[in-house]
Amino acid sequence: MTSTPTRTDDHRPAGLEAILRRLRSASGFPTLSTTIADINRVVGSETHSNRQLTQVILSDASLTTKLLQVVNSAIYGQYHGRIRTISKAVMILGCDEVSNTATALAMLQFSKGRPQEKSLQDELIGAFFAGVVSKKLGQRLGIANSEEAVMCAMFQSLGRLLVTFFLYEERQQIRALMDKDLPEDAAAERVLGISYRDLGVGLAREWNFPGRLIEGMETLSSREIAPPDSELQRMKIAANYANDLYNIALRTPAASKSAALLALSKRYAPAVKLDAKDLTDIVDQGLKEMAERSATLDLPAANSPTLKAIRAWNGSAANDAEVTPEEAESPADPLTQHVDAIDQRQGAEAAVPETPQQALSAGIRDVTEALTADCSLNDLLHMVLETMYRGMDFTRTMIFIRDARMNSMRARFGFGADIESVIPQCSFPLAFAPDAFHVSIEKGADIVIENAHAENIAQRIPEWHRKATRARSFILLPVMLKGQAIGLLYADSEKPDGLEIDAEQLGLLRTLRGQVTLAFKHCAPGRG
Repeated sequence: MTSTPTRTDDHRPAGLEAILRRLRSASGFPTLSTTIADINRVVGSETHSNRQLTQVILSDASLTTKLLQVVNSAIYGQYHGRIRTISKAVMILGCDEVSNTATALAMLQFSKGRPQEKSLQDELIGAFFAGVVSKKLGQRLGIANSEEAVMCAMFQSLGRLLVTFFLYEERQQIRALMDKDLPEDAAAERVLGISYRDLGVGLAREWNFPGRLIEGMETLSSREIAPPDSELQRMKIAANYANDLYNIALRTPAASKSAALLALSKRYAPAVKLDAKDLTDIVDQGLKEMAERSATLDLPAANSPTLKAIRAWNGSAANDAEVTPEEAESPADPLTQHVDAIDQRQGAEAAVPETPQQALSAGIRDVTEALTADCSLNDLLHMVLETMYRGMDFTRTMIFIRDARMNSMRARFGFGADIESVIPQCSFPLAFAPDAFHVSIEKGADIVIENAHAENIAQRIPEWHRKATRARSFILLPVMLKGQAIGLLYADSEKPDGLEIDAEQLGLLRTLRGQVTLAFKHCAPGRG
């Protein structure tokens, strides 16, 4: 067996930097890395806002769609069918919950369409199963946020997942060594120079994962298992217990099941007392929840070789013969048929794109609900701007707010392309000038500019706007209160054919503007 890698001066395991260099040059890794790192950077910042996290997620359309499907699934049953914007998801569920789910979904989305997709998806299914088992164990340990335990357990497999994603040849070499009875970590160290677990934790630090999540990913030694005295310790125990139970269920022969469960139960007894029947029940509960989660996440769990092996080991399959993850798929059982039916139904629903009118109407319902709830002004404005941005496929949306102290209208926040660099450039004095922006706020007029480059229009476009954006067309919807513009909704398009807004869509946009007016009247200011 290869010895455990020594730590370098910066506390990194030996061999980590060499693998990181290879991963950074692998096709697709920079994209995945940027998405996950951006999510964690926003959440990890002391000055982060709900809007910043929403903006990162909205920059990936497929991630946005899948995240909304997940938060409206039975996993979050109390909100079923009522979360229509990322802004509302962040407001209700919190930044941590949304960022954790988005990170997991980014990994799932990345597996689609790659040459080793089936192997990737089965590894992901296994990691998710360990996460679901961790949730069940976390409930036994009294963890308040059991979904966080799901993430800790799942990402204990991060190193293995990344090697399967990007270093598939090495993954096959490691499996060959494991077939010769070499333990997985020893096999990984021999091939990669680093264990899967150390690689995963190293990547988690590289991607700015929250400290709690990194802590939960780390391995517990037997001497560290003691009655937990903190939420973090309970979460770490649940994640480790779950992965140990998962590996036993996947790799232990059925004939050795009782002895393996007894040994596992004794190992974790100082922290939580569970007998073999308890553990078998938890595995069974995990398999049932995986059916629901996999349907929501669009994972082919019903035919997963990994889950088939675990069902057989746990006595959940009709045939108790041992099944390995490498075996071919077998005919569908009732669970397979159930999940396949859900997959087909959700796939059919996803195949029908939402029209702009439907998206705007759904957003209006969201905002209406928020107006009757304890919602801050900023949270509500985020929902309005996101609804406009996604519903109409604008390049960006912003809201200008009247600044009486500076005697100007200033862009406060928004969504879309280069928004963080555009917003500081977008302000104009209240003193009248003969341009579209001043006409809109002075007269309370809705203005649609179809071609900002046309000769008869260009002179009405202020210089600051031409410098800040390359918008071909834009719309201005002033927010009037007592005859004075207190705000201005703005949306633009940089597409060559510009904006295409019909009468119905314009009416819905005006309804959103009316809701913003009500929000300024009734909502309390809040964090942006």
